[in-house]
Amino acid sequence: MTRHRVAVALALVAGLLLGAGASAQDKDERIPMNVLVTQLSNHGKGVDRDARELDGKLRGQFKYDSLQVLQKRRIDLKLDEVGKIDLPNGRAARVQPIHKSDEGILLAVDVENAAKIDARVRNHNLLVIRAGKYDDGDLVLSLEPDYAE
Repeated sequence: MTRHRVAVALALVAGLLLGAGASAQDKDERIPMNVLVTQLSNHGKGVDRDARELDGKLRGQFKYDSLQVLQKRRIDLKLDEVGKIDLPNGRAARVQPIHKSDEGILLAVDVENAAKIDARVRNHNLLVIRAGKYDDGDLVLSLEPDYAE
């Protein structure tokens, strides 16, 4: 092998190693998300203070007079990591951030026996998913990516 070919081969190997390091580094990046589990019903209880933003997005799409927050938490997942959210109706939601780009986070969400969706969500925007029936109403799962840009 000539010196030129050796240099080219070493440059290719170094480039591959650097590329692998960058993707491994991306996989270690954490994606924090705010999670809100709410119940839509006609129980006459009004809208919880923590659910006002969600109420603005749901009005006109669903018929309800009560929007109650049942769970409010934060999850922090790596790319391709699957997080589990236990829901009050006995089901579980699995959330997996698949890809991050300038357009947001591609999320795979699977709510047992209720919904399965892949959706790209911009930072600080809500992904809202109906998660089945609960206590004479509907359960709603909201996910909001909240990462530093």
